[in-house]
Amino acid sequence: MPTVEAPPYFFPGWDAGTVATTSLTFGTGSETLNLSLPVLTPAALDAASQRLLAAQAQHLACRPIAEIVEVIDCVIQLWLDPQYSYRQQAEAFLPIITHYSAPMVRHGLDTLLQAFRKDALWRLLQAEFGDPYVLDTFRPRPHAGGYTRAYGPRLITHVFAGNVPALPAWSLICALLVKSASLGKSASEEPLFAALFARSLWDVCPEIGSCLAIGWWKGGDVSLEAAAFAPAEAVIAYGSEATTRDIQRRVPLQARFLAYSHKLSFGIIGRETLSSAEQAMHTAHQAAYGVSMFDQQGCVSPHVLYVERGGVLSPKEFAALLAQEMAAVHAEWPRGTLPLEDSTVIRHLRGTYEFRQLNDDEVLLFCSEPGTAWTVIYEDTPTFTPSCLNRTVRVHPVDDITDVAVRLEPVRAYLQTAGVALSPPRRQALAEMLGRLGVTRVSALDHMPWPRLTWHHDGRCNLLDLVRWTDIEDAPDD
Repeated sequence: MPTVEAPPYFFPGWDAGTVATTSLTFGTGSETLNLSLPVLTPAALDAASQRLLAAQAQHLACRPIAEIVEVIDCVIQLWLDPQYSYRQQAEAFLPIITHYSAPMVRHGLDTLLQAFRKDALWRLLQAEFGDPYVLDTFRPRPHAGGYTRAYGPRLITHVFAGNVPALPAWSLICALLVKSASLGKSASEEPLFAALFARSLWDVCPEIGSCLAIGWWKGGDVSLEAAAFAPAEAVIAYGSEATTRDIQRRVPLQARFLAYSHKLSFGIIGRETLSSAEQAMHTAHQAAYGVSMFDQQGCVSPHVLYVERGGVLSPKEFAALLAQEMAAVHAEWPRGTLPLEDSTVIRHLRGTYEFRQLNDDEVLLFCSEPGTAWTVIYEDTPTFTPSCLNRTVRVHPVDDITDVAVRLEPVRAYLQTAGVALSPPRRQALAEMLGRLGVTRVSALDHMPWPRLTWHHDGRCNLLDLVRWTDIEDAPDD
């Protein structure tokens, strides 16, 4: 039975070994993994929050933003080294915990964490603040007169989701960039990475590391969440719409609440990218890659691909080509193992379309055999049907890309990323239409799984939504 060397929690200044423990179990047989976690109490969470507030005031509030960026970059450099001990633990245990394949976990860690290097952090700070040094001191306001300074929350409580490993790094890094301490609640589905990341910050810079604490408790525990939210000036929650609404009811009115809940993404493929067999193959590979990363579990993963008629390849022929590329991507980054109930859903869906294609020329099914590694469904229908995920994607033909807007109208409240394969002028025109519809991000198909650090997450700022401002107005005789 494998054993995690570093505990899957992090509470600097607290001897968690003296309290009762519980365990979360993952995997089966020889691959069973038990993670031992302290049983948290409201008093323990309140004490942790008070330590975090003191550490933030002492070690983070007055630390120059440039130093914080350097520390984060040092941590990311360590994580990008395959020989780094915490990276090795993540690679060894995340496949057991998450059921993602080892190649998928390895590729995901490399690609996600590379986005947090020093240059990218400065681009984010400059994109949102213009002058990042407003986080250090009062700076001139060129267009308004006077001076201004930005202050982040003293303490942010994060409620993480477990669908994409390493994603908690995004939330924790954004908190550090606005000089906030963080109390993180790990997800039951993946309680390891956030703790490992916090420990690596402690190893690189104990002062900044003392401003993070990571633990786990069963979601919905009213007394624990009251203790976790009460001292926080901001709460960031990830999860389903029902989960985030439930959390919001327990967040104090004076605290800022940011929710990142369930979203739907899709792809649009223009006829010009199907103008030759070679170009169509490239487009199909991009689409297959976008669908397959993290087994389609992220909000940025496409559920449906709309393919425009009029290219050298028809939408039906593109669906067949996409199936070929889904198999190629699976060979390099295999889909993870699935619980029986998820495999049963896919097999039931396939059975439905196997029957339908016998009597309908506008329905085709392409799928991996003998397992459920990937599924491509071609169907001429105006209905947007969310995928059952795990690399199951629908291909719908359209006469013109502008037809997509009407089809997306019923789900406009949940739209997020549109992956597009279009010429630049058509992409710009389509983006205008999609923006009015509610889409918050337009990217290339193969970039869908990897948003830039500077993106407006669900249409909002990553840092500006966390800070408050203090202005010094010019005196009348200045």
